[in-house]
Formats: sequence, C-alpha cells, structure tokens
Amino acid sequence: MGEVIVILLLLMIVLVFAVLIFYFFINILDYFLASLFGRPLRLPFRWKTKKLSLSQSSLLHHYFSFYRRLSPKRRVEFEHRVAHFLEVYEFHGRDFEITEEVRMLVAGTYVMLTFGFRDYLANVFERIIVYPEVYYSNITEQYHKGEFNPAMRAVVFSWADLLEGHSIENDNLNLGIHEFTHVLQRNAYQEGSTTASIFKRHFDALMEFVKHPNVQHQIVESKYFREYAFTNEYEFLAVVIEHYYETPNEFRAQFPNLFKKVSRMLNSAHALQLPENRI
Repeated sequence: MGEVIVILLLLMIVLVFAVLIFYFFINILDYFLASLFGRPLRLPFRWKTKKLSLSQSSLLHHYFSFYRRLSPKRRVEFEHRVAHFLEVYEFHGRDFEITEEVRMLVAGTYVMLTFGFRDYLANVFERIIVYPEVYYSNITEQYHKGEFNPAMRAVVFSWADLLEGHSIENDNLNLGIHEFTHVLQRNAYQEGSTTASIFKRHFDALMEFVKHPNVQHQIVESKYFREYAFTNEYEFLAVVIEHYYETPNEFRAQFPNLFKKVSRMLNSAHALQLPENRI
C-alpha cells in the first residue's frame, strides 16, 4: 500500500512539472509569435465571468454607443472587463464625490480602448484621481484637464472635461481616450506580456510609417489632426486614437493606411467591423 502511495505521489509531481513546462513553453512560443507576426497563439482563460448590477449596465448603455453596438455575447465580455477594472483600480476624488456614474464612465472608456487586447489591465497605474474641473499641478506649475503621472501611478481627470469630451462623440476630443492611450504607451515598453509586445511592435511600425516625408506632408496639409498632435510622437498617437474612435469613417477615408495600422495596433474591429482578429 505504501509503495502505491509513493508511486501516485511521484506521478502527481511529474504531472505538475509537465504542466508547468508546457505552460512555460506555450508562453515563450506565444510571445515569440506576437513579436514576429503580431498575432497571439493562446486564448484568454478565466474561471468565472464577473457581472455588473442592472444600474451599472444601464449606465454603460446610456454612455457608450460602442457598448450598444456589441452583440449580447460581447456585451458580457465588456461588462466582465469593466467589473474587473473596478476591482483592481482605486478611485479618489479631490473636492469631488466619486459616484457610480464617474466609475462607469472611466472604466467603460478604458475597456472600450483596450477591448481588442487579451491582457487588458495595465500595471503602470494603480489609481484614478478626479477633480471637479481644471486643476493646478504643483509639479508642472500649470493648469491641467488631465494627465497620466507614472511616478504617482495615477491617471488624473477633470470631471467636467472628461464628461464633455465623452458627450460630444464626433469632435475628436476625448480626454479619457487621450490619457489612457498614454497609459498603454508606457505599459507597452514596461510590460513583457504578449499584448504589450503586439502594441509596441505596431506602434513602432506606425511611427516609422508617419515619418515618411510624403505621409507627413499629407497629414499636415489635411489639417484633420489638431496641432497638438505634432508635439511629440506620444501626443500624436493619443490624438490619432481619439480620431479613430470619434470620426472613424472620415479617418479611414482620408488615411486608409494609417487607419489600418491603428486598427491592428489596437487589435480592434470596433464599430466598423473591420476584418481583424481579437487577442
């Protein structure tokens, strides 16, 4: 009897090691394929789908046309990610009350932006700080509508400007998308996940594309992107992605190649149902 138990224990140990080695191999292969081809190998996996309350789902339905256009199955995924976001990140108000409306608008914006990602949560921030309106920063000695502060591991918003940017869906100004894009840029260069690798690979390719003189000339002459986009490559991407979500048809009509590259970087078919795979 004792020998049987020993054999069973040895078999269990061998099985555990075999699973760990297989998992390690799959992750290495997955990362290699993502870096090389921009496509992942493994699929997302979770034990349980998180759910929102009826009032929370109603807020998503009210604020996000992106959410309303999703199939019932994809809405379940969207809600799961929003619920997960709310569990992971802290919310703090500065002379401002954090309501459920605030939490859902912020979380929904982030999930919309990362809906094509498999590993969608970023480790470069921990908290959301919300002011009632434009606030003064002692660090920059300037007034801000929003910012991503890596040192504080915080994303900061003026609620008035966040809400205004979201309420007007076609003015190419969306504070939430803009600041969360900076988060994804930072995360892509700090994290080693497959999703981060894909984002970085496509971001580098996109910047190489737009640095071509002919493309630069076309972008500047079109005056489609506001001047702030040309501050640096990070602001350029943030502004470009605001346009991608707010006026996608015009974007694709004017700059089809740039639009395609952004779509690949976000791995998102979003409202236009582009033929892109999802991570």
